[in-house]
Amino acid sequence: MLPVSILDQTPITKNQTSQEALKQTIELAQLADQLGYTRYLVAEHHNLKDVIGTSPEILTMHLLNQTKDLRIGSGGVMLQHYHPLKIIEQFHLMDELSNHRVDLAVGKAPGGYPKVTEILKEELKEHYFSFDEKFEILNRLNTQNFDNTSKYAGLKTAKRQSETSSVPVYLLGTSLNSVIQAAEAKVGVIYAFFINAEQEALEEALEAYKSRFPEGRFIVSIPAMVTAVGDNQLPFRFSQRHFELISKDGRRTVLNTKAQVDDYLSQTDETFEVTEKRMHIISGNKEEVQSKLDEINRKHMIDEWMLHMPIPNHKLRMNTVRQLAPTN
Repeated sequence: MLPVSILDQTPITKNQTSQEALKQTIELAQLADQLGYTRYLVAEHHNLKDVIGTSPEILTMHLLNQTKDLRIGSGGVMLQHYHPLKIIEQFHLMDELSNHRVDLAVGKAPGGYPKVTEILKEELKEHYFSFDEKFEILNRLNTQNFDNTSKYAGLKTAKRQSETSSVPVYLLGTSLNSVIQAAEAKVGVIYAFFINAEQEALEEALEAYKSRFPEGRFIVSIPAMVTAVGDNQLPFRFSQRHFELISKDGRRTVLNTKAQVDDYLSQTDETFEVTEKRMHIISGNKEEVQSKLDEINRKHMIDEWMLHMPIPNHKLRMNTVRQLAPTN
């Protein structure tokens, strides 16, 4: 089986406190650490009632202190809200504090509804960079690759020794354009199969990435839950309906309910194409889930799986991590 990692959005249920939800994320990361998972990435979302992972850099540092071998990082930082220099400073410092176990994944999405994302961008409006500009600056800052004429030349972060490698960078994406951008920047890619589950689109993205950057790491984030142990079916309920909002420039936002769509659209003047979709969760016993993963990787080009477990049931999530552990 391929290496396996985890993407955690730190879900919170109706009757939970924030501390209880965060404790479950810590427990999940510690279990993954014990069972030989490769990396554990935490997401960034703002002002959403069912997830509380607002600051991946803070949660990353805390999880690094609670684990021993597991790589920890963002999945991802929503780069549009921040200056790349501050992001690189944070992740270089965390990497030096953690024996170089840090990963930095960045995303193009806003990570929240228009009202809160506009607030996050308020102080950047006067000198606003596009995502592409920020992504290039971030990668150059990470590798300290500027000529002497650049205003960024000579800026120092926590990485002061030339022998210390830069932090591994990944671009989150679901489109052909995103994976090509990652390949051309020579960074890894995390393909959100839980958003775009079209097999042909995945394989087209894989071929485009590997043809441009053969040594690059292509990680596929899959919606998977082990919902049975042997013949024993575990309690499992999930509304598979969700809505995809696509902007004129191709940005995708995924929401779970029609009420959320209405709320989102009421906060912006921007127009979106709204499509109702069904998220197909790969579920069953361990063997059934692994068989489906083999089907998805029929061309043997994927480098790593990343579990996205879209069910807030903590026992079910812990069971999935145990059952799909690389050490099994």
